[in-house]
Amino acid sequence: MKIDRPPLKCYVAAIRNASVDTILGEKGFSNGLIAFAIPDYGVLFRCRAEGTLIDLEFGAFFGLLEFIGSNLVSENIRSLNVVSSAPQLVFAFDGRSRLLTENSERKRLLKEYSAKYKLSISYLESISNRALWPPSEYPSLRQANLVRLEKSEKDFSRQRFMPFQKYARL
Repeated sequence: MKIDRPPLKCYVAAIRNASVDTILGEKGFSNGLIAFAIPDYGVLFRCRAEGTLIDLEFGAFFGLLEFIGSNLVSENIRSLNVVSSAPQLVFAFDGRSRLLTENSERKRLLKEYSAKYKLSISYLESISNRALWPPSEYPSLRQANLVRLEKSEKDFSRQRFMPFQKYARL
């Protein structure tokens, strides 16, 4: 008898500050941030990015799915419960939103990932969104729970030295 695993709970968030630190602004850094967290695996990812707030939210969402698809393959994850504190992102999946129109890149990506995973998305208040928590709030993982992230040849072929990345364009 096959036992279904419960959905993996993941968190996504995006922040777009009205202003950026003066020094970083002078160097061209973005004032947007995308973040996702997978607490069961001790993953917390954050990256500066440029775009509107909803673009950043979708960037965090699809970035999470890409990370799981490329780095947690050995875990055989089939079902995800993604939570966000952005109502606009959550309601974009109700089928009536203009944010996921047919023939759009977002819709194409959603169809691609929906074929791989059973996806559910729900709302969570910001204070409980673990993608926004500081790293010090995450407990250490037990040695038995550690997952080895394997690098593929694709990862090695695109590496280059970049001491600072200004932002990722979404």
